[in-house]
Amino acid sequence: MISSFRITTLLRTRPILSPNVSSSRFNCNGVLRARPCPCSCRFMSSTSTTNDSDNQVGVGRRANHTSSSSVPRKEDQLVSSTGSISNDDNDTKPPLLPVENGSGSGDGDGDDATINSKLLHRLFEISKPERTLILASAGTLLITSSITLLLPYACGHVLDMAILEATSTTTTSGDTVSGASQFSPFTTALGLFSLTGIAGLGVYARSYMLNIAGNRIISRIRRRLFTSSIAQDSAFFDQMKSGDLISRLTNDAWYIKAAMTTEAVAGLRGVVMSVGSTSLLFYTSPTLAMVSLLSIPPVFLMARIVGRTLKEKQKSVQALHASATDIAEEVFGGIKTVKLFNAEVLECGRYATAITSAHNKEIDVGKAQAAFDGVVHVAANGAVLLVMGYGGTLVLAGELSAGDLTGFLMYSLLMAGNVSSLSGTYAEVMKSIAAAGRVFDIIDRVPQIPSSLHRSRNTTLHDDTINKPSAHERKHKESISITFEGVGFAYPARPDAPVLGPNFTLDIRPGENIALVGSSGSGKSTVALLLARLYNLDHGRILLNGQNIKDIDPAIVREQIGVVAQEPLLFFGTIADNIRYGRPDASDEEVMDAAKAAHVTHFSDALPLGLKTQVGARGAQLSGGQKQRVAIARVMLKDPPICVLDEATSALDARSEYHINQALKTMTKGRTVISIAHRLSTIKEADRIAVLKDGRIVETGTFDQLIQSKGIFHKLVEQQLTNY
Repeated sequence: MISSFRITTLLRTRPILSPNVSSSRFNCNGVLRARPCPCSCRFMSSTSTTNDSDNQVGVGRRANHTSSSSVPRKEDQLVSSTGSISNDDNDTKPPLLPVENGSGSGDGDGDDATINSKLLHRLFEISKPERTLILASAGTLLITSSITLLLPYACGHVLDMAILEATSTTTTSGDTVSGASQFSPFTTALGLFSLTGIAGLGVYARSYMLNIAGNRIISRIRRRLFTSSIAQDSAFFDQMKSGDLISRLTNDAWYIKAAMTTEAVAGLRGVVMSVGSTSLLFYTSPTLAMVSLLSIPPVFLMARIVGRTLKEKQKSVQALHASATDIAEEVFGGIKTVKLFNAEVLECGRYATAITSAHNKEIDVGKAQAAFDGVVHVAANGAVLLVMGYGGTLVLAGELSAGDLTGFLMYSLLMAGNVSSLSGTYAEVMKSIAAAGRVFDIIDRVPQIPSSLHRSRNTTLHDDTINKPSAHERKHKESISITFEGVGFAYPARPDAPVLGPNFTLDIRPGENIALVGSSGSGKSTVALLLARLYNLDHGRILLNGQNIKDIDPAIVREQIGVVAQEPLLFFGTIADNIRYGRPDASDEEVMDAAKAAHVTHFSDALPLGLKTQVGARGAQLSGGQKQRVAIARVMLKDPPICVLDEATSALDARSEYHINQALKTMTKGRTVISIAHRLSTIKEADRIAVLKDGRIVETGTFDQLIQSKGIFHKLVEQQLTNY
């Protein structure tokens, strides 16, 4: 006769098996896969944050891709491009990026294991602020795993008790009685169910905490990556496709988040459950345990081989997806041009080709994963069948009870499921390491030209008129002299095609209005880019008031320069937002004054919302002339000592051009002005004209002097007059 106390004691001391003995991964259509489902359902692997394998059997789980609205904490608000976090709200000078020759940790020479360990260490550093949540999740995992490990042992003893009650029907007095009244399977099941309820609460708590930690981690990674990307120099963006950067900000960051939350905890669960179930296997029957473990060595050998393959293939997949994103971004940005040339079919073909390449590479990844899953499945189930066959023989021989064999089989299934889960987790971690390498490639890259994010407090111009960032607050600004001295330059993307030089020299006096003219490709716009130090020179110097701009903080140099480009870029927001872009602290009255001076109000007053009208992406809601007026107003509000006008009135009609030229005269009075122009009206206003050809200055002088010399400038003017 077995007392209820004995059953209760068993329930407190024996492990419980989760119904989940398999870590199969399915998409929304029930198809086994190792990668996220491509459809909008976002089905994920068995390590999803929104559910848990403790209470799921062979069912794919829906991953929560929605960013939680968790409030950013203080340590997340100041993020340097190296990923370091500042707790000083007044510290606006993040440290320079670490010097690693412009390469990230993901590539380079060295043993794979060393590279992987370094990347994992950095990933742990990124997740350190969330260690409390992650450790708490691990704590709940230990509780739920302990309950899960209790069930097989309890079930085996319940079975033995049931058999004992059914067979022991004779009392000491010789009477035959039924054991049913002494033993209630239903009551025992209720007791076990109460424990699974506790485990369910633990699963809920773990999933909730991981969701919070994961969203914080992915937000931190994206902020660091974006900060590092925007800090890079122009040469970087000339060669790096924007689609690749976007892919790293989205897909790669998501893989890292998964590795540091769901995959990390899933791996811990797999280890705990595998070790726990293996220990209990040996406790129950050492002989059977040795039989069941025969499948583990080939599984881990296969895991190491496949893991390396998956890592390399995943890098290719992510690069191909980035290329497809590039094409989509390019097409959507130039959709009007696409339609004007009836190129929809062409662009659909380009995108389909890119997607097909990525698809084919993903098929290769899937083949490797499928082969691995097949080996694991055969090994795991083969071990269970061996246990069943040999264990049945031991039961018949009386060396093992039926309950012990039942518990052993449950532990075998539990071990097999978790070994399979560990293999899947390993594959996902390899993908995450590949993604981390791509992310840290950008984070670790040292920009050749420091950005305003790395602003130096000690590097200023010597002249008191331009040595303060708050120069726009002065009512009267003195002009600046500019000297190009022996300059040579070729764009980094085309190093064998010099644009300026080899000995480009130009002196611009303070307050002078100089016009740069020449045919397309002669280097006129490049002069403006170099002056703003968007690129480093190949050789030579550029001096502002006699000081080399390499010795000046680039942010301070750019504060002294206002540029109105031939094709101005407006950002998503209102007209007022775009005018205020160069001077965020400007008052509404100052914005309105600049808008009036640039004749923006001529069209904005006719709009229902006036200056509060949205301009759309890249200013798509405005005409070319309207965008150019907004750009002129933006520079007027900034009020810099140096003005660069790159065909600033090219998109204006004759009447608007007249009014804008009057406004520009007011704005540029006493300033140093560089006009890159083709229109005669703009050229005639210049104090001096420099004619460029093949990156060299071939003529200089006033308009009348150059016309009389009948040189290259004279021919350019004649061509323009002929075209009119």
